Amino acid sequence: MRYLFFDIECANCFNGQGKICSFGFVITDTQFNILEQKDILINPRTKFHLQNRKNDKEGIELSYPQEMFLSSPDFNYYYPTIRKLLTEPDQIVFGHSVINDIRFILSDCNRYHKDNFDYNAFDSQILYKILHKEQSEAALSKLCEQYHVEVTDLHRSDYDAYLTMMVVKGLCDEFKTDLDGLLHLCPNAYYNVHDGIIKNNFATVSNSKKLLEFAKHVKIDRDLARKTNLRQVNFCFSKDFEDKHFKNAMYLVKQLRLRGGYYCSKVKKADYFLRGENECSRSKNLEQCLGQEDVHVKAVDIDEFLQIVGVQSAEYQKVDNMSMASIKSITNRTFTHTKKAQTK
Repeated sequence: MRYLFFDIECANCFNGQGKICSFGFVITDTQFNILEQKDILINPRTKFHLQNRKNDKEGIELSYPQEMFLSSPDFNYYYPTIRKLLTEPDQIVFGHSVINDIRFILSDCNRYHKDNFDYNAFDSQILYKILHKEQSEAALSKLCEQYHVEVTDLHRSDYDAYLTMMVVKGLCDEFKTDLDGLLHLCPNAYYNVHDGIIKNNFATVSNSKKLLEFAKHVKIDRDLARKTNLRQVNFCFSKDFEDKHFKNAMYLVKQLRLRGGYYCSKVKKADYFLRGENECSRSKNLEQCLGQEDVHVKAVDIDEFLQIVGVQSAEYQKVDNMSMASIKSITNRTFTHTKKAQTK
C-alpha cells in the first residue's frame, strides 16, 4: 500500500473555476517514508490574480516566478500524469481541504475538454475535525503549528503536500496508531469523484456552504451595482433563517450578488446580519461580537434587509411560489461541483 498526498495552486479562480498552475505530490509507504516528491509546474493559459477579493492584502505569493509557469506545458500535456497519479491502484489519496483541489481538476478537465476520472480522496482537515470533535475546519498552517511542524514555504504545491503528510503523521502519533488504524477511526472522511460529480461521504453539506457555492456563479449586474452601492458589503444570515427558508436565502444571495454585495458565513466579517425567528449559533455569536472595536455588524430584520439590498417587498413575497430552478437560473454548473470552500 502507498499513500499519495497532493496539493494544487491556481493562477486565478475567476467565475468559480480554478486554473491550475502547479500540481505537487508526495508518495510514501505505510511508515511515511517518502518514495517520491515532485512539484509539476503548469502553464495556466490565463493571467495570474493572487489577491483576495478586496485586494487589501498582499495575497498569495507563489514559490516560483510567473515566467516559469508560463514556459511550462499546460494541463492538456500533464492530464495523463495527473490522472495516473490519482487513480493508481493499491494507493490511498490525501489532501488538505481537498475539495478545493478536486474542483480545480474538474474545472480544468472541463476547460480542456478532457474526460473526468473517478477516484477517492481523504481530507486531513476533516480527519482532524472529526477526531477532535471540532465545529469548524482548521487551516493547514494552524495544524502544522499544533503538531510542531516547521513551515517555511507555503503555496509551493509539493511542500504543502509534504505538510499535509506531516499533519496526518501527527494525527497518527497523537492517537497512537498507524494510518490504516486512523482511517478505521474515520472511515468516511473522504470525497468520492464519479462522472464529474463530487460526493461528500462524511456529512451532509450545510446550507451555508451551498449558498457560498451558489454565490460564486452569480455575475454582478453593473447597472444595479451602481444604483445600490453595495460593492464589498458583506451580508450574513441567521442559520435559523437559512435552514427554515433556504429558497428565500438563495433568492437573497442572488439579489445581493447582482448588486455587488457578498454573502458570508462569518458574523465577524459581516456588515449586516439578517435575524431569524429563533436563536442559533450565529445569533449567539452576534451578541458576543457587538461592542468589539473591530466588528461593525448591524443586525436587521427582513424588511430592513430588503430595503438595504433594494428589493421590493412584493417581489420577495413571490419567492415561495418560485421554483429552485427559476431562483438559480444562472448557470447549469451551479451545483455540479458541490460542497466546501474552506481555507487552506
